[in-house]
Amino acid sequence: MSDVDTWWRDVGNAALLGTARRPAPPLPDLGRAGVLGRSGESSREEALLDAAALGGAALRAGRRLDHADPPEAAPDDRRPVAPRRAVQLLELVMTQPPAGAQQRSALLAHWLGAADDAGCRVPHALLPTLLALATGARELRRPTAAVLDERGRWLAGLRDEWSWVADASAGAEARTASRRTGAAPRADDWARLPSTDRVTVLAGVRAHDPAAARELVRSTWATDAARDRRAHLDALRIALGPDDEPLLEDALDDRAASVRELAAELLDALPDSARAARMAARLRPLVQRTGLLGRGVEVRLPDEPDDAAVRDGLGKPPLRRSARGWWLEQLCAGAPLELWAELTGAGPVATVKRLTDAQATDALAGIRRAVRVRRDPEWAAALLDGGWDPTLVPALPRELRERAVLRRVDATSTKPHHAAAVIAAVEPPWSADYSVALVSRLRAAPQGSAIVVATMPYLVAGLHPAALDAVERWLESSGADQTLTTNLRHLLQFHSVKRSITEAFR
Repeated sequence: MSDVDTWWRDVGNAALLGTARRPAPPLPDLGRAGVLGRSGESSREEALLDAAALGGAALRAGRRLDHADPPEAAPDDRRPVAPRRAVQLLELVMTQPPAGAQQRSALLAHWLGAADDAGCRVPHALLPTLLALATGARELRRPTAAVLDERGRWLAGLRDEWSWVADASAGAEARTASRRTGAAPRADDWARLPSTDRVTVLAGVRAHDPAAARELVRSTWATDAARDRRAHLDALRIALGPDDEPLLEDALDDRAASVRELAAELLDALPDSARAARMAARLRPLVQRTGLLGRGVEVRLPDEPDDAAVRDGLGKPPLRRSARGWWLEQLCAGAPLELWAELTGAGPVATVKRLTDAQATDALAGIRRAVRVRRDPEWAAALLDGGWDPTLVPALPRELRERAVLRRVDATSTKPHHAAAVIAAVEPPWSADYSVALVSRLRAAPQGSAIVVATMPYLVAGLHPAALDAVERWLESSGADQTLTTNLRHLLQFHSVKRSITEAFR
């Protein structure tokens, strides 16, 4: 062991025991390095820190470099670099996010999507910073992989922490093509895509060509794992229609329970399907009118289901649920809503009011499920008259939906998190009138800063530009409330930068 090794071990012992018990050893002779100790008197603590700094530098200086062959040259990029103004905005968002660090990911995702739509790539100088950010934010990985181009993928291959790029890039071209034009990949290309990319591609194709997407699902159905079959089936929610019924009927016989359950759930959205008719036939004898004028409604619980009913979804109930109550809910969710007019002789509003017996809770739970997936506005309005249910709001026409949410915001303005849950019921982007009216109500709320903090994610995602003037006026009158001022300023900056990004790619 050399004198330097012995000295470094003694430095460690002094640090472990404390300088009160053992002082730092004197510096060894470092030869040509010419390092001398501190001139004058110094405390034991300073001597130990000096020794630790010197020893650390000596370790780094004396370490031999690992031998590595130079990497092969990067292939030529195939995409043009993003426009200069867009590059400036990207650098701003990554290094000095104008709307606060919390909104950086949303702005980056918008930039990356706009760049991909324009067929552009990230400039080389910004690749390391973007790769580092996407490494820490999983939601940015796929959008990032789509715009790295050849040089970016080459660079990512040189560092272990960027190894995720290889998987994220595998289906980048197919994802981009399906999102832009709805182009379906060839069957063999589809079969080779990673599972996570298949779902993205399927959603893009489904939005443009439902039949082509359905054929992609069928092409690998026999060999896909249960998890993939379920994920692919779930993508059929987009543009779900009668042509999907044969595939869903086949899925009712799938060997995996999770696939069978999802198939039954999707068939709930098809009131003219054969399964809906079978569920109606089972429900019909359980409902009868009561009273002298037949204005009452009594619902009986179903008996033990046969094999055909189990196939249609009347299987094992969830934990802590009555089996017969669950079966009734399943029947009401799967049968056509029009059946209730036949059984009760009344419309949705009267039917909801007449369902008051012991089984009403299970029956109404099934009806709610049917209304959600079929987006029936008349039934949604009838159920909302009986109590707030945010899951029913999307079934209303846009104007009624926004009006219902604004009324509910007025009723919950003293409870910021409740108000935020109400606002979440309207999907972004929002209309101009609704955005302006919502800002007015939030401004009038007694807990202004708290309600803005709670609703910030929805304001960022949904607010129409027409409401930004109202936000400006609110900011000007926010006074000494620093939390409110900061959040309103971030909201304005977010929408300003987002608009600038969009314009920079035009």
